[in-house]
Formats: sequence, structure tokens, C-alpha cells
Amino acid sequence: MRTTSRRLFGLLTLAVGAKPTPLAPLRDEPRAPWADVLASIEDGVIVLDRTGRITGLNPAGEQLTGMSASQAVGTEVGMLFRTSPWVGEMARGTLVEGAARRRGEGLLAARGHEVPVSATCAPVLDTAGRASGAVLVLHDLTLQHTFEATTRRADRLASLGTVASGLAHEIKNPLGGIKGAAQLLRGAVSDPELVRCTDIIIHEVERLDGLVEQLRELSTPPRLRLEAVNIHRVLNDVVALQRQSPAWGAVALRTAFDPSLPPVRGDRAQLTQVFLNLVKNALEALGGTGALHLSTRLEARFHIRRRSGRGRFLSVLIEDTGPGVPEEHQAQLFSPFFSTRANGTGLGLAVCHRIVSEHGGTIGYEPPRGGGAGFRVTLPVSQDTAR
Repeated sequence: MRTTSRRLFGLLTLAVGAKPTPLAPLRDEPRAPWADVLASIEDGVIVLDRTGRITGLNPAGEQLTGMSASQAVGTEVGMLFRTSPWVGEMARGTLVEGAARRRGEGLLAARGHEVPVSATCAPVLDTAGRASGAVLVLHDLTLQHTFEATTRRADRLASLGTVASGLAHEIKNPLGGIKGAAQLLRGAVSDPELVRCTDIIIHEVERLDGLVEQLRELSTPPRLRLEAVNIHRVLNDVVALQRQSPAWGAVALRTAFDPSLPPVRGDRAQLTQVFLNLVKNALEALGGTGALHLSTRLEARFHIRRRSGRGRFLSVLIEDTGPGVPEEHQAQLFSPFFSTRANGTGLGLAVCHRIVSEHGGTIGYEPPRGGGAGFRVTLPVSQDTAR
């Protein structure tokens, strides 16, 4: 970030010092190649004149501030960031002192919610060395925070997995003995009440055995068979499967798929398990009525660095119009053994988190504004198509 910012500031010093023209009109001007560079930068770049008024704003800046370049040009920086006054104070301090200012992290209120950003503001000097304006660079930290939270959860799951693996081994052997004995007993009794009791024993043992298998899944990192996966085919397969379930009832399905999305690099079976679990949870919450909404998009602002270049992400959002999850429970959703359902094991979302993490992606709770529940899964696209 620092190296990129220094180069950018040098570039802008030459460009803005020569002609402080708004960035938006320069995008199509062949004699201003630096404007194309600014338009491609994924950090928000805001250019100010010596009075603190905005003279340019790149597309990433438009997205962060929620204001178009044509609207922003001429606005005093403090007015643009009136809901985040620290930004205006930083910019004005740079203009007054003629020295760069940096802030590692601050909250930027925009588009109805707060976005964590790091900020750097540096003066633009004229040929006499006087400040003729300033350049403000805002870097969105949302994905970084998401990955940090995902890593912390993955570490906790890995620690629990060691315990769970040993526990599963100790439980599974006795369960086999109990089930075998109950089956022998059932064949030896004729009393209807005793038959019913042995059936209960067998059923509960099978339920516990399934729980043990989930524990083993949680404790063992999935072995991924990686291939290029069309995420829409996975989602359509999941929907086709769940439509046969009585839980679907009269649920209305709405989809908003981006047909231009590239494939993801993943394990088709494991990803199917993730989305099957999320859709099943949504249907259980809906109780046979309401609506299920599936949407996909390319996360243009999110990227990771690879040796071979930049890696992009796509995201899948699964929303329902059910009761949603109380705010006090949302932070625990991916914790093992936590469930908002009376008959839930609390392992389904933990396993989903483990699978998505192994794919290098993220999963999080993202409730719709109108109520209900929502889960967003981000996955890196296939490296062959990420360039």
C-alpha cells in the first residue's frame, strides 16, 4: 500500500500540478493516460485543490463514498465526509501543514453502513514546493477483516478438531456394540412395547453415529478434488434436489445469477454440501411458505495476490424471508454445537465454514434489510480465468 501510494502521489503531483481538471472527464481523454491508471486502481483516490475542494474522484472512490465524480467535484472535502469527520480533518491537516498524514484504520460511513478503511493523505506540490492541493487514498479493509475473522474461526475449529477426533473414536466403538445388542434383542422379543423400546434404541444410536461422523468431518480437513466448477450448476442441482423435499412446500424461488461469472476452482461435491446445507436451513426457517432468494456476483473490489497475478472472488448470497437470527446469536452461528433449532446439532454451519475456508473463501451471515436471514459465501475464481 505504501509503495503504491508513493508512486501514485508522484504521478498525481505531475498531473494535477499541471492541470487540476476533474478525473471523470479525463477518462476518455487520450492525452491523459494517468487518468486511465487512476480508473483502474481499486483504492479510492480523491484529488483536492488548495482550498480543500474535490477536483477528481476515481471509480473506487465513487463506490466508497456513494457519490459520482460529477456530483463530488467542487464539494468541500468536509461536506463529502460529514458523517465521517475524521477524513475531512486529515485532509485539511495535510493542506495546512503541507505534510502527509496516515491512519491505519477508521470507519467510513457510506451507503447506509460503515466500511473499515485505511487512509493516506499527501500534499501535491507545485514547482515552487508549495502545496497546490492534496491526494487522499482510501483502502477498503472489509475483505481483510473478513479473512482475519475466518482464520480465527478456522484456528478454533482446528483446536476443537483434535479433541473431537479422539472423542469420535472413543464413542464410535461402543455405539456399534449397543446397536448390535439392540438388534439382537429386537429379534428375540415379541412384546410390542419391548419392540418399540428397542427400535428407539436403534434409532438413537444411528442418530449419535451420524453426529460422530459430523464430528469427524469437522476434525479432518476435507480432501479437495479441485476442478473448474460452474457455481450456477451447483446451485441449480441443489435447488432441483430440495424441490423434491416436503420442506419446500409453497416456497417461492427467486434467482439473480450473473451469467458472465467465471468458474471457481473447487471440489464440486464439497461445495454442493455447503450450499445444500444453507438451502436446507433456509427451507426449515421458512416452514413451507415465504421466499428463497439466490444471487451471484463478481466481487470486483475483493482480490488477493498470487505469484501469477491477481485473484478475484465471486460470491453467492442465499436469503430467505423467515424469522432471521437474533442479533445476540449471530456471532455464534459458525461455532460447533451452537444451533437456533431445538433439534439441531450445531455442526452443519461449522462444517460449511471448514469447507469454505479450505477453498480459500469466506462465509458470513448477512441479513437482508427487510428482514429474514442471509448467508454470503465468497470463493476465489479459477486461477486460469482470474487474469
